[in-house]
Amino acid sequence: MNVEDLFTKMVDQRASHLHLVPGSPIMIRKGPALEPLDGHILSPQDTRDISETIMSDQLLDEFDEKYQADFSFSVPGLSRFRIVCYQQRGTVGITISTNPPAPPTLEDVTPPPSFLERLQDAPSGLFLLTGPRGSGKSHTLAAIIKHLLDTQNINIVSIEDPIDFLHKNRKGVISQREIHTDTLTYDNAFRALTNLAPDLVVVTGVSDFDVIDKVLNLAAQGNKVICTAAAPNAIVFLERIIELYPPHLHQQTRTLLSVVLRAAMAQTLLPKADGKGLVAAYEILIGVPVVQTTIREGKISQLSGIMATGGREHGMSSQEMALRALVKKRLITEEEAYRRATNQEALKKMMSLPY
Repeated sequence: MNVEDLFTKMVDQRASHLHLVPGSPIMIRKGPALEPLDGHILSPQDTRDISETIMSDQLLDEFDEKYQADFSFSVPGLSRFRIVCYQQRGTVGITISTNPPAPPTLEDVTPPPSFLERLQDAPSGLFLLTGPRGSGKSHTLAAIIKHLLDTQNINIVSIEDPIDFLHKNRKGVISQREIHTDTLTYDNAFRALTNLAPDLVVVTGVSDFDVIDKVLNLAAQGNKVICTAAAPNAIVFLERIIELYPPHLHQQTRTLLSVVLRAAMAQTLLPKADGKGLVAAYEILIGVPVVQTTIREGKISQLSGIMATGGREHGMSSQEMALRALVKKRLITEEEAYRRATNQEALKKMMSLPY
């Protein structure tokens, strides 16, 4: 089985994922649905052979030790792929995803201006980008980075695991560092930042305590940092950050977070009502004084109400507001809005308001 042919088919058919599991045909995802790529049923030897073709000796050793490996794979002139090889039922499973060869633009992802304006204008502070897995965070981040490189004399340093999009130096410059490829660990990458003099630090896939602690302290030292992590909404992301710390440090963490947070954006991808593609709903939280006080006092659950009411003048939007706006524009169905809402009761109240 020719692996390069698989990659080429992915790009030609504009697929987002390939799933290779023994006992099944190769499944290809184009939009929300999966379908067989062909009639060939994969054997355990098939997937093992493919994994050995695309993994280096170091990755093969990692797989044998941890039973999974997550890495990037580039095919010059075609695209860059993200690959996860994992063990299941004693055999090798493989998931391959890909992004367009060039980063998307702001016109492609249309994030709210309030988040981008804060990011451009703030000299320092923390910016959070979150959403469920598969919600397009990497695309939105890539579009924002591309815009900054196109418009500002800026030095960006990214710490990524793995790199999803390759950026070109334009008006600004960027150094992209992939964990295990360009730097051994997150700790090593953070230690080097002092001598790299970044205007913006980008950290992707934040989930561990050690990494989020370094991110918070980096922002507290006067740096501008944007980080991404998987969470259903901004409030859950903030709560998760605090809960990563020991209980006796929760108040200190809330205080620090209230000081450094400039903005948080959560996005959810939904199928369009006409069935032609996807559209994003954006929840926006801006670090204005009332938000800072609410976080510091440990009343994070009240932030949703602030976003939906008094926060509008600052460019904030709750998830329910964003979903309602998409329904109003007939971009999504009301049924889809309720299906994706994390708080259906709040959405019901929002939907009952006159347009």
